[in-house]
Amino acid sequence: MNLNHEPLRAARELREQLASDERRLGFFFGAGTSMAVGLPGILKLTAQVEAKLPAPKKAQFRQVRSELGSNVNVESILDRIRLYRELIGSDEGKTFANIEGRSQARELDTAICQAISEIVSVDPPQGLAPHLIFSQWLRALHSRRAWPVEIFTTNYDVYFEQAMEISSVPFFDGFIGSVAPFFAPECVEAEGGKADIHVYPCKSWSRLWKLHGSINWYVRKGNPPYSDQIARLCTSQQIPGQELAIFPSREKYAESRKLPFLALQDRFRRFLTVGDRLLVVCGYSFSDQHLNEIIFNSLRANPHLAITALLFGLPEDDKPNARLTLPEDIAAYGKDHRNLTILGPDKAAIGGIIAPWLQPTGGERPFWASEQAAFALGDFTGLTRYLERFIGFQSIPFLDPDFRVGGDAPQAPQLVPS
Repeated sequence: MNLNHEPLRAARELREQLASDERRLGFFFGAGTSMAVGLPGILKLTAQVEAKLPAPKKAQFRQVRSELGSNVNVESILDRIRLYRELIGSDEGKTFANIEGRSQARELDTAICQAISEIVSVDPPQGLAPHLIFSQWLRALHSRRAWPVEIFTTNYDVYFEQAMEISSVPFFDGFIGSVAPFFAPECVEAEGGKADIHVYPCKSWSRLWKLHGSINWYVRKGNPPYSDQIARLCTSQQIPGQELAIFPSREKYAESRKLPFLALQDRFRRFLTVGDRLLVVCGYSFSDQHLNEIIFNSLRANPHLAITALLFGLPEDDKPNARLTLPEDIAAYGKDHRNLTILGPDKAAIGGIIAPWLQPTGGERPFWASEQAAFALGDFTGLTRYLERFIGFQSIPFLDPDFRVGGDAPQAPQLVPS
């Protein structure tokens, strides 16, 4: 017996879940959402960072990369360099991977982070439209939901911030202040109960939690008796002598439990493990083992958690315009966790059953790419076009089996003031 999943049914169920106010709603966005507007993926970013480094630091970067083996990326290289910084401590005589002493280790770390900042600080090469549409959709939610929408992302860029500001969407990202906003962990941890009512941000504000830091975060050195702080710049212009706060590391975990990386990952864990929750994942390839551990442990621990992961997929071969497929190892996650739905381009794992998509009949639909015969919501651009159809939870023509692209459809609000 051949079993196939119906893409129209999956699209309807996702729409109903997003429209419901019974569950608290969160999104988890990985690098794919930035790649959708032209930023490089993590492997291409690694190569571009290496190319930007001056000769002595480039040699050290390559040495660390060679120690880690094949297919390593800039984040794993940074993690190793920060381990060396921890081992070197204040000793200027210790050497690891041709990195001699405290000063060289710090300078290499700073140079890599600055190179990342320069690469991702550009205007999105393919425009900001997907982020703007998503922000407009968030704005339509504010008057309808009892709880704020929580957005978790591993991206360093500030595209979501830019889009929400253009769309006049109020949001809180864990920082307070105006001159050099500082990170306030007590506000991140607050849940709005009586005990923390004085530090809980406005309930109608969306939450933006940047799990791997941002190009506009930096370590502000404190003068005794004050300790160092993580502060947020109003721009991505780095302050001379200060380090950017990008990517969590052993060193940052050791410094203080209240630093952003651990506090935000604690927030992610609490969101998933307590209460009736829906998390929609897009642009994430399940390659971060630390975050995977949080996700899978939460799926096992919380029977009221539902996660829908929208996967872009990988090319079937090296040929141009190769067919995209959902990797079998990722599909298996959906088989092992019944409350995890994985919707890939060629197949899906729904209710623990892995099966290919049934080809929809009757023309093209917003959730289906006809030319590729693929489910399209794993592409962030495709997801936002899908959301655009029901900004304000209005009637959705495409849910009618007879709906065709090009027919009468609700128009999205103007995204950018004219």
